[in-house]
Formats: sequence, structure tokens, C-alpha cells
Amino acid sequence: MKKLIKLIFGFLFFLIIKSLSLFFQIRLGKFPSDRIGPFITTVEILEAKKKEMNIKSIDFWSHNKALEPNKFLGKLVSRQLLFVNHHIYNCINTFLDFFKFNAKKQLFLLRPSTRDTHNLFDKYPSTLKFKDDEIEHAQKILQKQNIDLSKKIVCINVRDSEYLKRIFPNKDMSYHDRRDAEVNDYIEVIKYLLSKDYVVVRMGKFMNHEVNLKDKNFIDYPFVNYQDDILDIFFGYVCEFTISTGSGWDSVPFCFRKPILYTNMSSYSKIQLSSKKHMTLFKLAKNREGQYLKINELLNYDLKLISNIEKKNNNIFSELEYISNTEKDLMDATLEFEQYLKNDYKLSVLQKDFQKRFFLKYDPTLVKDIYGEPAHSNEIKGVISSRFLQNNENILF
Repeated sequence: MKKLIKLIFGFLFFLIIKSLSLFFQIRLGKFPSDRIGPFITTVEILEAKKKEMNIKSIDFWSHNKALEPNKFLGKLVSRQLLFVNHHIYNCINTFLDFFKFNAKKQLFLLRPSTRDTHNLFDKYPSTLKFKDDEIEHAQKILQKQNIDLSKKIVCINVRDSEYLKRIFPNKDMSYHDRRDAEVNDYIEVIKYLLSKDYVVVRMGKFMNHEVNLKDKNFIDYPFVNYQDDILDIFFGYVCEFTISTGSGWDSVPFCFRKPILYTNMSSYSKIQLSSKKHMTLFKLAKNREGQYLKINELLNYDLKLISNIEKKNNNIFSELEYISNTEKDLMDATLEFEQYLKNDYKLSVLQKDFQKRFFLKYDPTLVKDIYGEPAHSNEIKGVISSRFLQNNENILF
């Protein structure tokens, strides 16, 4: 009976869209509502593509507001997108699937995308904006905590397992644990940034433990009593740059076009390569025999592990031993990244040489998204830390 009702309403909604499409193009999509990364990235990718391709469509997104990962971000996004009740999309999708109208699905239904496959983020500014009164509100919260707002901010985002355990208590999400890192390994980096007169903010909503560091210019945000949805986003909006491990929150500075140093990456196929503002170093890995994997082997193993993650019975638990970046790795990369920013994203001769050598072993064209389309950008702009590659030259090449 429920399916019949969906079919009837799906037919009616489809007729309405079809009729209106005689006058202007209308598209409908299912918005990824429950994770902060896709929630913000989908907006920016969509708007950049529409500008690049001069698409004039009116787009509606099916959205379950109750699932929003951050209410303030939902407010920002709702200024840019047109949301409709998620039942509308479900009914239309059921109708099109039942009658196998695959061509109609491709015409009417939007697919959310989180990958900048056309290097658009370096070309177009972010579309999501804070209003003046929202900036003032966030600043007032920080001023009450005696945070020096005259200083520039650097965000540190180090993933651990606590967030997914809290958000999805009934799901086994432990296959993500290979992406975790120890935040205290970043203490020397944090101290260095503090010595450079930054305010450093360790990001996160729920984390396993505090950082073993106290300083008036260091904010261990997961453990403060003034957490606020607006601050979750504000720090990524105003930061000078971010040092991250490739987890959901860093999509905020990513979408606000902030430079990001990605560290301890273990999803080798998902290295960010679309923007010159991104630099990466990754975890080394050993197989069962205790042998280090080369660059091409890391990529190939990761593709087997996660590229078909949507398929049933696919094994997504890794058998590799992952070796986290050392404190020296992290400091070397931070210094390199700092110089890279000062040089306006220009590479030295040594850096160019290591980029060339890396991409002779790492083929981004092998990586596909869940739709079977290229997951990496047309032009490779992101760089790999040459200090990390040089320090591990015998292992990786």
C-alpha cells in the first residue's frame, strides 16, 4: 500500500515538474544531510559547476532537516539552496525506478558530488557567506573567553573514533579507525605555531582525550564549555590555514578556500589534488609479511579496499599495518607548507622533482567515484610534501 501511494504521488510530482520544465529547467536531488563533509561540499561543488557551465536550472533538494549535522551550517546552506521535503524525492524516485525511466532520472535527478574534479575551487570564490551580525556574534563569544582576535587563527583537525561512536552508536564504524591519529603527536607543531603568534584551535565536537598542552592562545575546542554551532563553522571560515588528517570537518576550510596541510592520510586514493592550496603527507604501511608498500602499491590496495564500498559483502577492513607520521614528519611538513604559502604556492626545483617522481608511481586516473566517473581533477594541482617523500625515499620509490 505504501509503495502504491508513493507511485501515485511520484507520478503527480513528476507531472508538475514536467509541466514547469516547459518554461525553465528544473532538477531535483537528494541532499546528503547527516555528515558535515558532504553537507557543505555538495553546495560549493554544485554552485561552482553551474557557474563554469552556465547552467540556469532551478534546483530543489530533498532534505531531512532533523539530520542536519550543524544547525548554523544548515542556515548558511539554506540561503543558497532550495530545500523540499525528502518525501517528494522518494516518491519521484520510486515512480521513475518502477517504470524504469532511466533517461528521465538522468535528466531530472541531481547527483550530489564532493569532489572538485574540474579544478573549480581555485577559480571561483566560495558561495557560502557569513553575515556581518553572525561574525559579530561569533566574535563576542570568543571575546568573553579572552581570546585575542587580533591574532590569526590556525586550526588543527586530528581525527579519532569518538565522533562516529557517538553519532552512530548502533553501527560498527571501526573500519575508519585506520584514519585515526594521535593528537599529542602534534604538540611540537602547535607549540611552533604559538611561537609564531597564532591562536591555535584544535577542532572537533567529540574527542577521546584532551591535548597535553595549556596555553592562553591554544583552544582545545572539544573540551571547552562554550562550544557553539556557529563557532564550529566560524573557525574554518576565518582561519589562516588548517592542518588536518582528512576527516569531515576539514571540508569547512576546504569549501571556504583555505590552505590545508593534510597529514596522516591513509585513504590513499582520496588525496586532495584539485587545488594548489593543498599539500599532503600520508601514513606508511606494511603488509602481513612486514614489508613496506610502495606508492603504487598503496594506491592499488586502497582502491581494492574502498572503491567499491557501496557493494554488498565488500571487505572494507584493512589488513595493513599503518605507521603514523612521526613528530619530525609533522614538523618538517609544517615548515615546508609554511614556506610554500609564503612563496605564493610556487614549488622549488626539489619539490618539482619529487612531485614528478611521485606521480610516475601514483596514477590518479585509476580512481573513480561511486558513479564510476573520475574522482580526481583534470589538472593535478595539489602537492605531496617533498620533505616526507625525501625522508622516506628508500621505502616509497
